[in-house]
Amino acid sequence: MVDMPEPVMRLVVHPDTNKVLATVSASNEPHVIICGSLMATSSDTIAVAEVYMYRTAENLCNNSKAEITVWKGREAYSLKVEALERIESGPVFDKMSRSLERMHMEVDGVWIFRVLEIWDEGIGNLTGSKVA
Repeated sequence: MVDMPEPVMRLVVHPDTNKVLATVSASNEPHVIICGSLMATSSDTIAVAEVYMYRTAENLCNNSKAEITVWKGREAYSLKVEALERIESGPVFDKMSRSLERMHMEVDGVWIFRVLEIWDEGIGNLTGSKVA
């Protein structure tokens, strides 16, 4: 488990940052979704609301490893993550539900991920280097 440094955390929590979540099916087929409901729950964990995530949820049940990419402008990071659990109640679930309720979306569950590695994927001299 690694802590997200400030520049990474800033992109993870910023509402205008682009965010995608990639998983792999049981038959090794990649699947990528746009992930607007992503939030940091601590410096080393990320929560993602399960809303219309049918294939993604199935993939996570078969393979807990995933990758999240966040970017805005020339700054980008890839976070290798592992799903720890899927929750259907509690403070994080309630916060996600309230947030998405304003957009008329219902949260089926919330996936909690631990951050394993972070890589710089931006445009610059550090592109491709391991951050944490």
